[in-house]
Amino acid sequence: MEKQPLFIEAEGLDFDGEFMVLRYKMPVFDLTSVESTANQKWIDSMIYQPYATLLQIVSPVWEENLRHALADKDIWTKIASSKFDLIFADEVVFFSRVVSSYFDIPLILYNNWGPMSCDANFITRSSLAYVHSFVPPTYSDEMTFTERFMNVLEYWHIKWIWHGIYIKFNSICQEHGYGDACDNIQDAYKTISLYLMTRTDAVHYPAPYMPHVISTEGFFLDSKIKPLDSAYTDIIQKAGKNGIIVVSFGSMLRSLDDKMSEDFAKAFAAMPQTVIWSYEGPTPKGLGNNTIVNKWIPQESLMVHPSTKLFVTHCGVSATFQALHYALPTVGVPFFWDQPFYCHKLTHRLKSGKTVLLTEMTSEGLKNAMEEVISNRVYKDNANKAADIYHSQPIDPKKKLMYWVEYVIRHKGAKHLRSKGENELNIFQYFLLDIIALVICTLVVFGLLTVFVIKYIVRCAFHFRDKRKRD
Repeated sequence: MEKQPLFIEAEGLDFDGEFMVLRYKMPVFDLTSVESTANQKWIDSMIYQPYATLLQIVSPVWEENLRHALADKDIWTKIASSKFDLIFADEVVFFSRVVSSYFDIPLILYNNWGPMSCDANFITRSSLAYVHSFVPPTYSDEMTFTERFMNVLEYWHIKWIWHGIYIKFNSICQEHGYGDACDNIQDAYKTISLYLMTRTDAVHYPAPYMPHVISTEGFFLDSKIKPLDSAYTDIIQKAGKNGIIVVSFGSMLRSLDDKMSEDFAKAFAAMPQTVIWSYEGPTPKGLGNNTIVNKWIPQESLMVHPSTKLFVTHCGVSATFQALHYALPTVGVPFFWDQPFYCHKLTHRLKSGKTVLLTEMTSEGLKNAMEEVISNRVYKDNANKAADIYHSQPIDPKKKLMYWVEYVIRHKGAKHLRSKGENELNIFQYFLLDIIALVICTLVVFGLLTVFVIKYIVRCAFHFRDKRKRD
């Protein structure tokens, strides 16, 4: 991973010099053939798959990483001698959970997807009536009966799948002799100090969160945009009043199959704007003279430029926040994971763009969507409104993130922010099923007593009447 061009571009050649990098031993393998983000076939296998299927595709990768990290005893020795004050890890780096428990180091987990943690336990779905189970793309916080029913089914389906994954991961951990620390692979939601999520009220629906769940509102955005070099300023100048379109499908979708890339190329060729496309696959058929393809583009520097008319994106979280931050109208083409969710939010909640589904996409349809978003001023106005809401924050997202990291270090953890009741209640207590059962039983008993008393009174009344007639 660290030798890939995008990593070097982002981190620079002196990455090791600025950080103490500890690497666990991994076997040598060909990134282009194993389950890796460098393997385009593996990436393509995830396109438009449901979440349950995606978990089955990626969980073997998580399993292998966990095996190698647990097996490397040198890493454990180095961690023990370093005496770390904090572990800051991605939610799906399971090794960090074992280390946190084993050495009693406070743990902060980070999730880049927003308020839909990969494991449903980390961000509690307080009410499935209006909180998503994960990322049903078209669900809002006003669900129909059918949507609520499917949302509940998906929630329990996800929990069942994760239960199976955790059993396997715990078994692997026990094989390596880490004892009770292995339980934290599944129980980390009960022990973490903080759970940070990339979320903003401008995009996401309101929902209640526990104090240890913190929104980080796009802290990764560049605070200082680098000026464009002369090559790009010349391109923009030649584009004239028509302006430019920026196209990027993120770091994982930098190469597409021939049919898909050709559809994109033909649609871009039909536009009067100059198209700057971040792409490193084979040159697509039908590529127009107006389309400039580069393996790397200064994306944010282009997005902030006033000549940029449109952002064509896969709607990953980073791209969504960039579009929001720079008030750019979008045409979203989602591929997998949370991308359909975010494309839908830009299209329907913010109304700042249109979504084109891959299953329905043609070059003509994509061209029409781009033309509509560029020509209709409403999309740009809505993007401006959303950006204004996003920028109205009491504290800079980077400063907010640093405050909470330092908070955990200063207090040697933040267990006081977690709810013991939320984590320890069983299913009957949490959903008040025991209370509901008591109320139902009370009503039934009261109803039966009422019926018994009424029958007794009626019987006595009839008996008294009959007695009077005989007398």
